[in-house]
Amino acid sequence: MTDVLDAFRKALRDLFRPPVLIMVVVPIVCAMALWTFAAWLFWEPLTQWVGGLLLSFKVGQWIDNWSHAVLQFFSVLITLALLAPGVVVTAMLITEFFTMPGLVNFVAQRYYPALAREHGGTLAAGIANSVIAITIFAVLWLVTLPLWFTGIGALLVPLVISAYLNQRMFRHDAVADHANRAELRALNRNGRRRLFFLGLLPAVFLYVPLVNLLAPALTGLAFTHYQLGRLARLRAQPPASLAP
Repeated sequence: MTDVLDAFRKALRDLFRPPVLIMVVVPIVCAMALWTFAAWLFWEPLTQWVGGLLLSFKVGQWIDNWSHAVLQFFSVLITLALLAPGVVVTAMLITEFFTMPGLVNFVAQRYYPALAREHGGTLAAGIANSVIAITIFAVLWLVTLPLWFTGIGALLVPLVISAYLNQRMFRHDAVADHANRAELRALNRNGRRRLFFLGLLPAVFLYVPLVNLLAPALTGLAFTHYQLGRLARLRAQPPASLAP
């Protein structure tokens, strides 16, 4: 796991370089503006809908009879839990499609100037990968939502699901411009545990207010460092290592 930790260390260092900070501000501002506006428009009807949904269950009726304020509290909590993945996904999508090319160029020019670009990843493949990743992430988030009320589940479940989303979305875009198709297959086929662990590290920052806004860019940087390093090492190996 040394190479994973090294990539993450480099990402933390580069995150605060002026050219990168400029690129980081874009997804943060856009995601915050979008969801602030959405909350202003839909917060009240959404919390009322969640409250009505809770009242359709006996446990919700029991809570309401005991204390209506407690029912409102749970309505707000569940509403926040439903909106949270939208904020995360929005920031990641903005990072992936608008910020990621700049991050890749920054890392490639600074650390891997001799690494040839073979353009094995297509725009269609990138979009398909994002759609699959977000769909699975959303399903897992909804299915595991009851575990949020088990104490430890509220800490571990979002962390694991976010780690999956991180590695699924960024492992492709970090190297799609440099690797050819055979190299992309090889990179995705091998080292999945390391990719997941690398996705887990920046996911921890989701629990730190304000710092969590930097998590998408940090993730993109970490995967770019890691995947370009893997590609450079892969090209130094015999061609047979790229066999499907």
